[in-house]
Amino acid sequence: MSSKRIYFNLFLIVLFGFLIRITCLDKLEGLWNDEYISWYISSKPLFSEFIDEIYKNCHMPFYYIYLKFWSFLFGDTDLSLRISSVISGILCIFASFYVGKELKEYKTGLLCAFLTSISGFMIYFSQEVRFYGLLTFFSFLTTIFFLKLLKNRSIINYIGFFISNVLVILTHTIGFVFVFFNLFFLFFYLKKEKQITYKPIIFMSIGILISALPLTPFMFKTMTSSYISQFWSDFSLTKLFFVLTDYISPIQINLINTPSGIRNLLFNSGKTSFGYWIFGIVPLFISAISIFYALSKKNIQIILLSSVAVSTLFVTTAASFLGKIVLITKYTCEIYPAFILITAYGLTIIKPEMIRKFLTSALLGLSLFYILVSPYAPQKTDRKEGHKIVADLIKAENLKSDDVIILLYYNANRFGKYIDIEKYNIDSVTKYNFQYKLLYRPDNHVEIIKNGKEIFLEDFKKGDTAILSETLRTEIFKNIPSKGKFALITLKSVSFIDEEKMKKLVEKPNAYKRMPLLFLVFSHISNVMKKEANKALIPVDYKTKGQWEIYVWEKH
Repeated sequence: MSSKRIYFNLFLIVLFGFLIRITCLDKLEGLWNDEYISWYISSKPLFSEFIDEIYKNCHMPFYYIYLKFWSFLFGDTDLSLRISSVISGILCIFASFYVGKELKEYKTGLLCAFLTSISGFMIYFSQEVRFYGLLTFFSFLTTIFFLKLLKNRSIINYIGFFISNVLVILTHTIGFVFVFFNLFFLFFYLKKEKQITYKPIIFMSIGILISALPLTPFMFKTMTSSYISQFWSDFSLTKLFFVLTDYISPIQINLINTPSGIRNLLFNSGKTSFGYWIFGIVPLFISAISIFYALSKKNIQIILLSSVAVSTLFVTTAASFLGKIVLITKYTCEIYPAFILITAYGLTIIKPEMIRKFLTSALLGLSLFYILVSPYAPQKTDRKEGHKIVADLIKAENLKSDDVIILLYYNANRFGKYIDIEKYNIDSVTKYNFQYKLLYRPDNHVEIIKNGKEIFLEDFKKGDTAILSETLRTEIFKNIPSKGKFALITLKSVSFIDEEKMKKLVEKPNAYKRMPLLFLVFSHISNVMKKEANKALIPVDYKTKGQWEIYVWEKH
């Protein structure tokens, strides 16, 4: 194949990837929680609040600097912010081509680029106002220079490897794990092969360490934080399955929180989920065959890349087990390039040719069909927790300044991008202050998070909390004027356990133990508030959109 034909094919692949990524780009629901944080931090004044807000966040500063620069040039509308992620997604397609080319040949590079172009994982995060697309691009660059250094230990390759690894650390709090294993296995290979040039790895490691020193406070704060992730997600090894499936399947399951188990997903309510079998399990099976075949060839490049990926995933899983992070696909995106590269490599060398063509056609065909035809394709995925939905619900109710709005889970200022919050009387119950609504003498917040299931068990059983009910009656309902309204806004994804389900759940120790405290607490608060409002006020309206609900009562 001529170089002109190769690059023309690459152009078509990139063009297709671009068109998919700009389809349904302007989400009508607005930015959701994680995206809103990105915008909120990047919108702050550069030399004052910007640095403070980055420090309060749990991720590294590079992406927020990038987004601030982008917003300065192109504005901070939702569409503009999402385009910034499209650019990262397109760069990943280019980078994946050069990764495949570096490993084997142009053919592998084109297949790698095509898989990245139609990857459900990459498409989704090419439309998300978060750092994952940019981080994946930096990981691709790191992989390119890792492969280059195995062949040619030139100063340019060392510099490229150094810069790309530093960028990973500057972008992701746990990126240093990936960087460490890159350096470790490269050093191990050079030393084993008795290469006299392994010393630059030591100097480069020291350089990366020095470069990361200014970020030590960010890392230390996150790694030593006692705010455990299992407050909103339980640990399960089945999450590993969904991480790998999301890499290769057009169906994205592991975006925020995973299903309770593989069986529940494959056989939902006793019915076989043929869609997930076809578009989830089959692509993973094809990828597994390809990876196994690639590893069987004992190619040192493949072995080293696999070692970096497996080691990084092992440490991430261990951190999830210890409650420091949640094992979801986006937190492991540094190893996506190795996964997709080894899959592509395996598909180009499987023999006989008939099987190779069949597996490649099946993998590409299933992904293309789903992306182009399915209403649930990743580029069509709504942001069901989008903050603009809340603004629209409040506006639709024509609430006045003396009406009372209680918002569960988020602070009211979270919605300031879409509505003038100062016009309304809003109180918020959040994951940081909920204990003040449930306890007369709140203990340490960390202890409540750790031991909340024991602390609130009796309240969950009886479906009531004295202090919350009293506050509603004496401080809220009593002060609402005649004909005034009380509105409760809830997020269904965190408050989905009604009173009857709660009573059954607390009687099942294993199920109760597995249920994250976040869902128990906010379901309980929602249940108590609705029950007390129905006693004191008259229900007048209920609306739901996406994951949001608004209940409205009127005082007679």
